[in-house]
Amino acid sequence: MVARQNIGGIRRFGLQLVIGMMLLLFPLQAQAVVGVTAKVGTTGLGADLTVPLISNWLNLRTGYNFGEIRPSTTQAGINYKSDVHLESVPLLLDLHPFHGSFRITGGVYYNKNEADLFSTVDASDVGLGMGIGTTTLNAHVSWSNEFAPYLGIGWGNAADDNTLDLPIAIGFSLDIGAFYQGSPDVLLTESAGLVPPIDLAIEQKKLEDSLSDFKFYPVITVGIHIRF
Repeated sequence: MVARQNIGGIRRFGLQLVIGMMLLLFPLQAQAVVGVTAKVGTTGLGADLTVPLISNWLNLRTGYNFGEIRPSTTQAGINYKSDVHLESVPLLLDLHPFHGSFRITGGVYYNKNEADLFSTVDASDVGLGMGIGTTTLNAHVSWSNEFAPYLGIGWGNAADDNTLDLPIAIGFSLDIGAFYQGSPDVLLTESAGLVPPIDLAIEQKKLEDSLSDFKFYPVITVGIHIRF
């Protein structure tokens, strides 16, 4: 529920950031090319705007990503169904060291990835096992780094002005990297009031420890870019 309430705000932030970058950079880049990329991958569906800072050498890239997936997962010995909300806004520098398509990318993701986990369990399987009966565990998971540093490599230069001399050029884009989203913040509740608070607190800590394996979020995306 909390994650869904954040969707409208992060979308507005993402759109405002992209529009603001366009307005800020347009006067400086009036004679330069601009690239727009549509992409899909582990960050969800997304779109990027790329402008050159140093032609065929250094580009500035921003955009917006969103999505929702519902995988099943086993954490701390309990099987959960999940509802994962993907929301992020990248602000990246692409370095093209060989003046070609290969790039090294660094920057930051404004990260609002969140997840809701659900599981119907025997209360005696939670924490120290002092509960009795069947209950449903509900966990909301967010991450400590709202601004997550990113490092990766990729292929494609959406703002490349060294391709065929066409009004519009189309190319392929690939990103491989990861951003550091930090430690998981878990809020664990249960529906029936059958689990003692101490057991719930122990299970919450176990879930946080289990999810700490996801401090680094993998970024693998493919896309098509258009150069104007």
